[in-house]
Amino acid sequence: MIDRLSCEAVFRAAVAACDPAQRVRWTLAASPPQGRFVFGVAVGKAAQAMARGAGPVFHGVCVTQSIDRLPMPKGWYVIEAAHPIPDETSLAAADAVCDLIASATAEDIVIALISGGASALIERPVAGLSLEQFVREIQALAATGADIHAINAARTARSQLKGGKLAELSAAPVRTLVASDVIDDDVRVVGSGPTCTRRLGDTCTLAIPIRSFVQAVEVEVRRRVTWVDVLRDPLVAPVAACADELVAAFDHWPLVAWGEPVLALPPERGQGGRAQQLALELARRIRGTDRFAFVAGSDGQDGPKPPGRPAPAGAFVDGTTWDQIAEHVDPAAALARCDAGTALEQIGALVITQATGINHGDIVILGRSG
Repeated sequence: MIDRLSCEAVFRAAVAACDPAQRVRWTLAASPPQGRFVFGVAVGKAAQAMARGAGPVFHGVCVTQSIDRLPMPKGWYVIEAAHPIPDETSLAAADAVCDLIASATAEDIVIALISGGASALIERPVAGLSLEQFVREIQALAATGADIHAINAARTARSQLKGGKLAELSAAPVRTLVASDVIDDDVRVVGSGPTCTRRLGDTCTLAIPIRSFVQAVEVEVRRRVTWVDVLRDPLVAPVAACADELVAAFDHWPLVAWGEPVLALPPERGQGGRAQQLALELARRIRGTDRFAFVAGSDGQDGPKPPGRPAPAGAFVDGTTWDQIAEHVDPAAALARCDAGTALEQIGALVITQATGINHGDIVILGRSG
């Protein structure tokens, strides 16, 4: 049987199965880095785990949005910076990374470990562009519902680091391993590709595909039920259209889906991210039925962090959710202003997992109660 508790257990088990440390360890064991000294740069939501997989380095800088306080291998220094909106900490982290990568010589090698979230965590805008203006221009584009390819292309055009420009600061060859958070696994798009170049001697390898998480979720669901349907194509349409697609695809067996739905933001947005928005859209569509939906971001942090509270990963909704919310606030109005988090919080529907250290899109489990 699948219920809320088992959905959360599936989520946790899938996170463990996608351990970035193990994936990096396997990749480097198959082809150990060769150089006088090994330098390390790890940036993104999976940076700490990927750095642990890389092991000791001569000197390494790891930049992440939330330090987990677990031990790091020798040589690594961890910096906390801002995400999803870069700020002064992102500028400082960029300085540290640039200094490190520029200190490597032609006889050394730099191992770059890049995962989703890297775009915001380190930033150095092009000359003449302030960080404030950089942020305004990128936020304006994101608010239109532009996909990650368009957003990261805009970031690259405005940055001294993105699009391989960080690696070009190094005299040493740069070997990049990527944990993907983009649908087509384009390594040049993940984190805006700061170390992916076409320089002789540089390499850029996909170490962890985005489909890793949904595959792990499917395995865990199959441990609990006799049959499961899987939506093979990723969810990439606007959130409301994705909700329609999911409801239409659901038959009798639990349905597992994944992707990165598009969410266009109003000028005055509320609380919550695209996973919570999709959950509330599904709550409206399954109202009065025996269906349920579990929707969560694999990184465990869906949307901006609410003041004084942990960021939810997503939400669990069922056929009673819409009417329960209506006793407190107007759920339709919450959808209109992208305030799904506030609405879902009223009835304890939010799923809290803390940061997972991975970032492979969003997951949906749709099933029947009982």
